[in-house]
Amino acid sequence: MILINLISLFLLYYLKKSAGPQGFPTHLNRYFKYGMIAAATLIVLGILHVPPAILFQLASFALVGAIIYFILHTPELEYQRTLAITPLPIVGVQLLDYLVRTLSPGFHDVIENYFDAAGVFALIWAVTMWLNHRKQMKEVEIERIISKEQERQLRSTAEQKSQLEILVAERTSEILSQKEELQHALDHLRSTQEQLIQQEKLASLGQLTAGIAHEIKNPLNFVNNFSELSVDFLDEISEEMPRIPDSPEKENILDLLENVKSNLVKIRHHGSRADGIVRSMLMHSRGGTGTMEPSDLNALIREYANLAFHGMRANPNPINVDIQLDLDETLPKIKLNSEDFSRVILNLLKNAFDAMRDKIEAQGSEYKAKVIIRTKDLGNRVLVEVEDNGPGVPDEIKDKLLMPFFTTKKGTEGTGLGLSITHDIIKSHEGSLEIQSEADTFTLFKILLPKTIS
Repeated sequence: MILINLISLFLLYYLKKSAGPQGFPTHLNRYFKYGMIAAATLIVLGILHVPPAILFQLASFALVGAIIYFILHTPELEYQRTLAITPLPIVGVQLLDYLVRTLSPGFHDVIENYFDAAGVFALIWAVTMWLNHRKQMKEVEIERIISKEQERQLRSTAEQKSQLEILVAERTSEILSQKEELQHALDHLRSTQEQLIQQEKLASLGQLTAGIAHEIKNPLNFVNNFSELSVDFLDEISEEMPRIPDSPEKENILDLLENVKSNLVKIRHHGSRADGIVRSMLMHSRGGTGTMEPSDLNALIREYANLAFHGMRANPNPINVDIQLDLDETLPKIKLNSEDFSRVILNLLKNAFDAMRDKIEAQGSEYKAKVIIRTKDLGNRVLVEVEDNGPGVPDEIKDKLLMPFFTTKKGTEGTGLGLSITHDIIKSHEGSLEIQSEADTFTLFKILLPKTIS
């Protein structure tokens, strides 16, 4: 019976070791532990012959039977079922030998040799089945290793795929970002090119304007000179008229001469006004000469505010604007480069007209466009303010207004140089420009100019 207990101990020990690093659940380990203790106890008791033989033999058969049943009916040990079959012939032969010896000792003595032969065959069967089981376990282990390696490779491939997808996504994002940057740079380059072309057109238009103004100036000189000369002739005629005898015809002639003289004075007045406009056009087209001369700032503002208004009205999309002049009439003449400073007035008013045009398109007839130009004597400085009730300037772009080529106008409507040039002209006069604005309410340009320039 010690053989049976050795088989029990071996089965439990082998099962426990077959779990590998991952191990069995706790309850199975507990069964293995208690079973091995029971098997070892029975071996010791059998060697010492402590319990009654029949009790010892029954306990031994019960333990090995329980182990075999445990292997066959435990899901976690399904792959070990061939192990449970391995000792069955030995256990069967030992059990049959035990029963025959117990029930019929005489008959047992007769067939004892058969039991011994059966025991040998059972042992051969057990060894064969054990070797076969080992082979199966090795194959299972190889399959498990292969399966584990395949799972590892699949996980590794999945991780590599995931990393590649992340890298591709990052690279795609970088490429899209670079594409957007390049597109933005291309758009900016095209916009700059269009602005430069527009500037070239404006320069050509300025040259054409100067040529036209020169051509107009010549006949205007003739009109002004001959109207003045004709007035002198009329004065001489009037001096000779007393020598003619009085008559109704003489009275009619005097009335006609007076009317002609009045008409010539009007021709002279309007001719001089036209000559001033042509002179302003020439000054604006030539650009500044760099000469600072005492100038009447109020008169300059009146003249160029009028020119800016009529220039806007002559455009394809004119608007109605109320231009109010609040000028300090006590203002003395100050040193100005009139040709340059006229551009300041024109640029500021043109920007105001464009902004208010956008607001008119947005709000319709409910909105009344208005521009106020103020001057004020501040002692050693002069304040010039140009305020409009247009859409205002958002805070996020207020600092960019004076940058070259920055414009809020669509397409090629603006070059982005007007305010930049205006700022440069004011700085050349040693002045300063400040911008105040409130969205959808007003925009105010404050210019401070020194009365004397160092």
